[in-house]
Amino acid sequence: MKNISNTIENYEPISKDIKFLPKSMIRLAILKTLYECPMNMREVNHETKINYSAISNNMHMLELGGYIYQENECYFLSNAMRIYMGNMLKLGQLMSLLERIAPITQNHIVRSLPLDSIYNFHHLDDANLIEADGLNVYKTYDLIEKAIKKSDCLNAILPFSYNNFNESINRIASKNKLIHLISPVDIKDFLLKNIKASRSNLRIDFLDFDEDDYLLLVCSDKKMMLGFFKEDGIYDQNRLLTSTNDKCIEWANELFNNFKKENLNEY
Repeated sequence: MKNISNTIENYEPISKDIKFLPKSMIRLAILKTLYECPMNMREVNHETKINYSAISNNMHMLELGGYIYQENECYFLSNAMRIYMGNMLKLGQLMSLLERIAPITQNHIVRSLPLDSIYNFHHLDDANLIEADGLNVYKTYDLIEKAIKKSDCLNAILPFSYNNFNESINRIASKNKLIHLISPVDIKDFLLKNIKASRSNLRIDFLDFDEDDYLLLVCSDKKMMLGFFKEDGIYDQNRLLTSTNDKCIEWANELFNNFKKENLNEY
């Protein structure tokens, strides 16, 4: 929440510039280039391949507007412009990501994602959308089971009990791997019959889930997997977001911790 508040506060002074900057793709290209690192005019020309006179004219306009400043022949983004460009690039990543994964976000319960995790959702830019096909309707379950088996540590939100998952969890728990599970309290008795929770390396938190809390998250040291429920309350077993990228795994672990913070009524 602190990051979001800071972004909003910093965004207000430059909100008037939203109409000015996107009107010119040249200005946006220059700003994006300078966002990467300070450059002189010739270096910007080399990086963008834009006509030198057009670069000179637009950089002059940007400098007059206070968006960039010059120092020792190099041009730098102003602090406010750096924040603005950072948010624009994140928005671009997010829009591209949402378009690509629309089958798992549209008409699904995504309200279960904590606000802080939504703010950093663009970190999943490297994630892949896996979809089951007619040849293997349990494709996503098989992938989750394999990921659990290969885990050296595991954080997971399991909204339902599935025997193959339970067996895999018991198997890696017997090897003293660290495991932390979060599940709804209404499956507590059934889950405890199938998972040996007495081990010191296995922790299970049973929380009182609301109808908007349901999601599936499996996050190991090697892979993250994220699944959603459809608006009718049924888990979508045909679609799964997955990645082995370190940034995605870090985001998934943060989601796990954020989810737990937002659901404090432990049983």
